[in-house]
Amino acid sequence: MLVQLLRQDLDPLQLAAIGPEEAAVFRTPEGTAFVDVLAKKVQNQVTSKNVKDYDTLKWEEELRAQLAQKKGQTKKLTADEQAKVNAQLAKESATRHKVANVEIKLKRGIGIVHSLAKGPPTEAETWIGPAVHLLIECIREGAGLILGDAAALAYLDCADRVSPRLGTLRPFVGV
Repeated sequence: MLVQLLRQDLDPLQLAAIGPEEAAVFRTPEGTAFVDVLAKKVQNQVTSKNVKDYDTLKWEEELRAQLAQKKGQTKKLTADEQAKVNAQLAKESATRHKVANVEIKLKRGIGIVHSLAKGPPTEAETWIGPAVHLLIECIREGAGLILGDAAALAYLDCADRVSPRLGTLRPFVGV
């Protein structure tokens, strides 16, 4: 039953649709768009450092960017632009919700493995094999994009359950 719960929570297939962009959208606060749909694709006018006034042109470009940032968005959006922004916000909200559900399941599964590894003595033979396999698969599929190093730390915690004859080498041998 415990192994079945771990298989559900640490299923690597749930991470297949989550990449760096989805993880970045997840970390962006709700109501803020990660992808700027209104950004115009302006080509950089300063193409070469060999131009005579390169330093001046670069300084002017930085100054314009700073002024635009200080000024903020005072421009009124057209109906089309507002529709694009709303559509992007809705799309990113759905992505955040999907990634949050995956994060909850992963945190629970990793928390269970961590508690089993660090908690009171249990029969590790029944759960450690599948748990280590699932942790490795989750790490390979990119769980670090969402959870940071939590999965890797839970994997290293499992090293406490291997033979005590290894002594201080247990974390380095792995499981």
